Amino acid sequence: MKKGRLILMLFFVGLFCTRPFSLDDFLFDPSEIDEYLRPADMDEDWHVRFIIPNWQYQGLTLTSMDNTIYAYFVYGNPDSVTNNDVTILYCHGRSENINRYWGRVEYLWEMGYNVFIFDYQGYGKSEGSPSGEAFYSDGYEALSYLLSRPNVDPSKIVYYGQSLGCFVAAYLSADVRPGAAVILESSPASATALLHDGALVHLPADYVVEADFDNEKRIADIDCPLFMMHGRDDDYVVFDRHVPYLWDKAVQPKESLWVDGAVHDDVPEVLGAEYHTRIIQFINTYVNN
Repeated sequence: MKKGRLILMLFFVGLFCTRPFSLDDFLFDPSEIDEYLRPADMDEDWHVRFIIPNWQYQGLTLTSMDNTIYAYFVYGNPDSVTNNDVTILYCHGRSENINRYWGRVEYLWEMGYNVFIFDYQGYGKSEGSPSGEAFYSDGYEALSYLLSRPNVDPSKIVYYGQSLGCFVAAYLSADVRPGAAVILESSPASATALLHDGALVHLPADYVVEADFDNEKRIADIDCPLFMMHGRDDDYVVFDRHVPYLWDKAVQPKESLWVDGAVHDDVPEVLGAEYHTRIIQFINTYVNN
């Protein structure tokens, strides 16, 4: 959401709201659809190439908080069989639905990894409404499903969070079950810091964030190798106001890649081949060793 629009919305809400107001709705930007992966629904900015054969992915549903959520399990590219025993649990960002991130799935599939991506409640075809509780429940059910699959090695599940999905990846590793490794791309320090950035001002004390989205609190409890990527020109999760607070608290082993010229959503595209190289190197070092 544009900063000016957010400020205007906060102004009018402040005029009429006489009780503490939750800003959680500003965190989520879902879109509902009636079908996934239709070429006509894909924006060219999403870099979807439709390179994964239909027989290489499986659509399925899970139950989270009594709601049906939708997901895809993608089998790793058979031309890269050395990586096919690693499964990446991909926790996508705040916008749209699985379609928006299918190009990201394709990148990871090209590297040879199995990928599991799911839509949060209220996103895509998933029932319910997004919230912090729902995001964490959805991530928990996604992990539980992966652990139940006989063709998934539980010791080689890597959590990958992008933007708001970094809160889910960090939660899973710190609070539920340590991953083989964690990748955080464009991660906010906390929801409160993110909202302060969006409004350009500190919010009054009676404005609250109900979602327990606080990676600054959790990151020291991530007890597995960590790889952080962030665009130095990110104008949504501003580098200097988020990254140092996470990086300084993260424990070893940890690796970083701060990308000149990248904004919030284009880190892989700005990196190009280096994106593939660095992820493969990181996973080979700490997961496939």
